Amino acid sequence: MASAATKTGNGALPTGFKSPFVRVEQEGSHDDLLAVAATLTNKTLAEVKKMAVTLGMRANGPFYFDEVLFRKVLFNLSPLACSPYQDFVSGAALPDVCVLCLDYDENEAARHVLFHRVRAPTPDGQSFSYVIDPAGWIDAKHQVTTDLRHLNMQPAWFLEITQRANPNGKSPSGKGK
Repeated sequence: MASAATKTGNGALPTGFKSPFVRVEQEGSHDDLLAVAATLTNKTLAEVKKMAVTLGMRANGPFYFDEVLFRKVLFNLSPLACSPYQDFVSGAALPDVCVLCLDYDENEAARHVLFHRVRAPTPDGQSFSYVIDPAGWIDAKHQVTTDLRHLNMQPAWFLEITQRANPNGKSPSGKGK
């Protein structure tokens, strides 16, 4: 996976590049996918949690936030669409924006980070990839980084993130559904 990213310094984003995503840090040990949803939708973690509760997540106590609920939250808070989980094959095969499910263990626990590939703006420009990791316990240099060597990618899965074809629900003529 590390080969998918162009190394810039010590994992820093290229000079002058401003990510369209602002990192939202998770607050607990199991709300990483909620924090990634907040990062993708440009909402606070509280706003995403409120929507998730509205859509069926428990408000208090242990909760289960899977890709189905993640997809519903994205649909309600943004113009984004989300695929089902797909198997990770290689960094080069990842879509331009996806949520990586990694650090999987025998207890079926895993965590999620946001992956973004930036295509070269010009033929002589340089493409690169980076991750935004919501985990508060990781080293600050790994929170937003092009250096992906610290990620445990085997096994791993991803959720492809795309723009919805018709996010405002109007027909191509603009006259409603």
